[in-house]
Amino acid sequence: MKIWQIHSVPSVIWICLMGTGAAQETPAKLNAAHILIQHADSERGSKDITRTRGEALKLATEVADMARAEAADFAALAKKYSDGPSAASGGDLGNFRPAAMVKPFSAATIKLKIGETSDPIESRFGYHVILRKSLVEDLSASHILIQFDGSLRAKPSITRSKEQAFALAMDIANQARTKDADFASLAVKHSDGPSAPKGGDLGVFAPGQMVRAFSQATSRLEIGAVSHPVETQFGYHVILRKALPRTVSVRHILVQYKGAERANESVVRTKEQATIRIAECIKRLKSGEKFEDLAREYSDGPSRPDGGELGEFREGVTHPAFNDAAFALEKDAVSDIVETPFGFHIICRYK
Repeated sequence: MKIWQIHSVPSVIWICLMGTGAAQETPAKLNAAHILIQHADSERGSKDITRTRGEALKLATEVADMARAEAADFAALAKKYSDGPSAASGGDLGNFRPAAMVKPFSAATIKLKIGETSDPIESRFGYHVILRKSLVEDLSASHILIQFDGSLRAKPSITRSKEQAFALAMDIANQARTKDADFASLAVKHSDGPSAPKGGDLGVFAPGQMVRAFSQATSRLEIGAVSHPVETQFGYHVILRKALPRTVSVRHILVQYKGAERANESVVRTKEQATIRIAECIKRLKSGEKFEDLAREYSDGPSRPDGGELGEFREGVTHPAFNDAAFALEKDAVSDIVETPFGFHIICRYK
């Protein structure tokens, strides 16, 4: 049985087909660490890796057994054995969307309980030993960095002493806390950090992406609060904690035409032909066909094999037309045709 849910909302929204099955919902985010054991035929493997596929599986099995031993240190094992780029950070991958990883990796991680370690999981990159971890809270902040002579990565032109840097950082923090203060303008004027031209904006980051003192100070702040100067090896930071952007989870169908941005060379249809094709897809959606099936048939996007699955993304990270349409949708609603430089889209919001 299928249910049509009709929404009386803006014109970009019309209707979404919902199944009544009780299938398990894929989590919007996962958190894991992994140890990657590659072999000579692994994709993106180093030329120095000569082990065979069988040898890689044998080593991955041994590593998985070690990781499950009492008092095992997964991070230390990752640093010792992993061939992946995250080895230096103990295999830590932080929070990620399932769609951001290869399917075998995401599927295996979803099945694990928090704190559980997998058997070797094969992907085109090799064999993964996965430790599922609890999600960490993402943070969003802007900062003003005041460096001094001797700070890590300080430019040669910075000659102020550590004491002078602290005094300047304190003065800026006091200015940033005044009524009607413009933190972004203060950052552009004073910050020595690479984010200064963007008003000090650091966007969204996981705590582990920043040095510990910075992350801890940001976590302790209320939304909208400004910190006292926080010292790290890079200098003194004045931090403004910001609210996380809204998120949405969608699927989409993308119909491209020759000349559309990032269109595959195999796409030879004209813009007029693409208009007809996307209209035909809309018609079939309205007649009751499943969105994912039509995505696999019609879409030219890389998410086509996954039924158009784009997963969760934050407001402001996609093209404005796509962003506005996606965030205008209610849950379980589908957009009308949305045009961007990439082609014509139909968007289904599911979360």
